[in-house]
Amino acid sequence: MKPKVTVLTTVYNGLPHLKSAIDSTLSQSYTNFEYMIIDDASPDESVAKFIESYEDPRINFIKNDQNLGVSETINKALSLITTPYVVRLDQDDISLPNRIEDQINYLESNPNLSIVCSWEQTIDSEGKKIRNWKKSINNYGEFLGPVLLGLCPIWHPSIAFRTQALSDIGGFNGKYIRAEDFEVTARLATKRHGAAILQNYHLLKREHEQSQSIEFLQDQTDMSAIIQKEAIAKFLDDNESDQLARFLRLELDNASLDKKKKQVIYNYNLLINMIENINEKQKLDYQEKATLKKVIFSRLGLGVYLLPFYKILPTFVFFCIFYFLSPLYLNVIHKLLSRIYNRFKELRYAFK
Repeated sequence: MKPKVTVLTTVYNGLPHLKSAIDSTLSQSYTNFEYMIIDDASPDESVAKFIESYEDPRINFIKNDQNLGVSETINKALSLITTPYVVRLDQDDISLPNRIEDQINYLESNPNLSIVCSWEQTIDSEGKKIRNWKKSINNYGEFLGPVLLGLCPIWHPSIAFRTQALSDIGGFNGKYIRAEDFEVTARLATKRHGAAILQNYHLLKREHEQSQSIEFLQDQTDMSAIIQKEAIAKFLDDNESDQLARFLRLELDNASLDKKKKQVIYNYNLLINMIENINEKQKLDYQEKATLKKVIFSRLGLGVYLLPFYKILPTFVFFCIFYFLSPLYLNVIHKLLSRIYNRFKELRYAFK
């Protein structure tokens, strides 16, 4: 019977953990799949020899003539894959035995979904479990909401998706280096695709010193801010999206309290306008709109949610209430105090 699933692993060097990734795929409870492994022109020639040592007929090994990078290699794979479903597995990670079976069955039972992931467990370089990751997505509002806050709502190491859905939105975009996963997720969300997180552990995600998520954390953070702004711009004027994006990232300008109060109230009004625009453009049902608001205001705090009830109060009282009910915005004060402290240390050392 022709496979309806392709497992995709892109490889660049990858040894010694690649063996665990491949073995975990070949030992799945679900067996009727093609396993596409693409070596992105690894300098280590032993990688190709190792992959070719497997005699399993499900493996389709492809070696790039030149290094394309992760995004272009995945896009190349999408142009070659003929199955309706793709399960992605990174070269360092391990799929647990029922991953493919559970994820594909879930996608087939929920035709409104384009992409799913699963609960994950983080392991160290030796394979020891060090963290568990659990959350859920109950409807579209809970998929789009985190994107608008600058957060990725799904975990890409454990994703499975409909091939056509990724192809329809144009695949991955290498321009968003270090944050390609978030960007493709944001495009899926803003184009009204559905997502879910399976409530089972199906992946061991390996974390080690060479992980890009650790080495390039600041680059990822900066790029994620750009992606967030672009997502908001789908529902607001572009000149308003940057200001609201920073507000939703819990950032406030360093200004006088009076100016800052005006900024908070202005951003609140932008937020309400954005939610109404989303409601109209994406045709949210009652539950989706309620969930979207819950996701956003749960992060911003009651200080933002209840703003209309105390915005007329004097500025000092206003901010006492605002910071008490939305304490995450105090990060701005902490950063300012930290800069002052660091500057003080520099001056102290200069006069020694």
